[in-house]
Amino acid sequence: MIAVVACFCVSLIVILLATQLRGISDRSSANAWIAGTVATADYVVEQDFQYVDEKATQLRRAAQANLVPPVFAVNATTSAGAQSTYDNFAQLILNEVRQGSSEEKVFLTLQVEFPDRIARADLRLLLALRDLSSTLDRGRDILNDALLRGIADVLSHEEEAASAGAIEIRRVLDGRVESEDVPIDQVLTLANVADQTASRMSGIADPERKAIVILIKAFAVGNAFYDEQNTILHRNRALSEVTPVTEKLSKGQVLVRRGDLITDASALMIKSLGGYTRRVDANGTLGSALFLLALFILAVFLFSSTTVGIGMRRGQILLILGMGFGFIVISAIVVRFVSLPDWLPASLVMPMSALAMLVAILISIPVGIVFTLVSSLAILLLTGMNIQGFLFALLSGIAATAVVLDAEKRIDLVRAGLLLSLADALILLILGLLSNAEPGMVLTLMGTGIGNGFLCGILTLGFLPIFELLLNAPTRFKLMELSDLNSPIFKRMLSQAPGTYTHSISVANLAETACEAIGANALLARVSAYYHDIGKVDQADYFVENQKSVNKHDAMRPSLSVAVIKSHVRIGIEKARELNLPQAIIDIIAQHHGRGLITYFYHRAVKEGKNPRVSRDDYSYPGVRPKTKEAAVLMLADSVEAASRTLKKPTEARLESFVQDMIMEKFSSGELGDSNLTLRDLELIRKSFVHILEGYFHTRIEYPKVAQAPGAGQ
Repeated sequence: MIAVVACFCVSLIVILLATQLRGISDRSSANAWIAGTVATADYVVEQDFQYVDEKATQLRRAAQANLVPPVFAVNATTSAGAQSTYDNFAQLILNEVRQGSSEEKVFLTLQVEFPDRIARADLRLLLALRDLSSTLDRGRDILNDALLRGIADVLSHEEEAASAGAIEIRRVLDGRVESEDVPIDQVLTLANVADQTASRMSGIADPERKAIVILIKAFAVGNAFYDEQNTILHRNRALSEVTPVTEKLSKGQVLVRRGDLITDASALMIKSLGGYTRRVDANGTLGSALFLLALFILAVFLFSSTTVGIGMRRGQILLILGMGFGFIVISAIVVRFVSLPDWLPASLVMPMSALAMLVAILISIPVGIVFTLVSSLAILLLTGMNIQGFLFALLSGIAATAVVLDAEKRIDLVRAGLLLSLADALILLILGLLSNAEPGMVLTLMGTGIGNGFLCGILTLGFLPIFELLLNAPTRFKLMELSDLNSPIFKRMLSQAPGTYTHSISVANLAETACEAIGANALLARVSAYYHDIGKVDQADYFVENQKSVNKHDAMRPSLSVAVIKSHVRIGIEKARELNLPQAIIDIIAQHHGRGLITYFYHRAVKEGKNPRVSRDDYSYPGVRPKTKEAAVLMLADSVEAASRTLKKPTEARLESFVQDMIMEKFSSGELGDSNLTLRDLELIRKSFVHILEGYFHTRIEYPKVAQAPGAGQ
């Protein structure tokens, strides 16, 4: 996990350096390009860029800010005060009228309570009304309506309101805040409230209408006040939504040539570009980090044993991480420093196919395909989501895993490189036609693809032995070399333990055929069968297949005999490590007896009865049950081959019954529970075992002896 996190962090840094900061150049500072001077060199855009035009953006922001209406908040306390004052006035004047007070007394009383609110002439108009009470009620309703709408003082913010063409009125009703944009010509003010209310009194008699206008003018107050805080908040929100004005500069675009006079426009463009490329693009950085994180999460899922079908060891995981990181570094260097035409995918000069072939050979074909997919997605991030580069890397990598599928000798990698060259040329021909590239470009693409494929084959041939040595990986080439029966260990086995040698060859034939039938690694099973009993060589006489006339176990206690028998697994593991065999073979040696019971000596110990409580564990192998199909098949082949030697006059029916019983015995004892073998696999294994054993025990014709002629030999 630490290695994965470290690889993620370093890969992210490399990608950001190659993408977000790739425009930073060691050339002269952008500020050195001054308008009115003569350019001393060409200024050519190295990569596609989009930069922010600050001046145009500021103009856009200023315009957007001016379009935001100023906010005026209705003050409920002020409204309530105006309504209360009006109600007190209405009550007072009605009381005076009911008492029959003279006009003079009413006027003086009103001046005491409401000085300078109502002129004498206006009072005379009110007192002349037929139904003063009804008019006062109607005036109250119109005043309340005006206060509810909000009477704003816009004089001090007239320019802001005029530029926006409206103001925003905020009011609180029933505990909820309501906002309303009011056009500037419909805003109520103290100056126009009388006129605005007069327009709402259609159908009312003229004397009463004039009286209501008098009342509104007298008691209306400004109750909508400028809300600076909310106005600033709204403007800041509007400014945050302003899209910056961007300009695009294309790769290869010449902004100024050497000897030309630098114009104001050119200088501004260069300065903007220089400043922009030195900024950290927050969105791009965050997007790259999230994309890479998603890629790593996807990789963890795809490389799991559930997906690829094998549980990868620590060394294989480190190989994947190392190759993936190396590929990212190489790709970043290509993207940053190699200048390629726009129509030529950057992945054409990346060793994607070589890495895919190495992973497929060193680990497995499914892992190679998954590695190709994940690495190709990383190219998308590095090349700015260039789909052609991604498609070529993906298709070429998959083709690379396909061409090494049947490679058995190292020289086959040269043939694989040639096939990959043809595949790459075909892929690029299709991509070129789909993108409507010119014929010359298509031919160049195909030629580059041929070179890429052949070079990847050569790189694979050169680096494979190094990785094989570092990982001690059971590649097909390594297994073919280990299957050489002329090696010293097998010559020694043949001379010291000929029965074990013959047994190993027979087990290899059984295991290989069965693995081919169920789709397991037949070559790994065969080679593992050759080595599975190398622990018997130094003590060959203690194993029945090597004994001639004397059985040393007849003179030994069962407990001692079983200790010798069990030791051959431990010794075999030690010898395998001395021979530097791949871990996969060592695991099969350790698992080929599982935790099986050594039946002969267990029953002998029980029969002798010296220990009334004979433990099955003491007479069982202390190993690990088979974890892979290959190990399980080898266990079955070993048991079947050894037991088949006891068969007398075996027929096809007897062989089928015998093999079925042997397999079911291992199945019932739970020895196959961790191997992922299915019932269908067991049936195929049974059939392949029977087929091979029939060949071993086939009936021979008994030839008659030739009679000796009279006098012969005399």
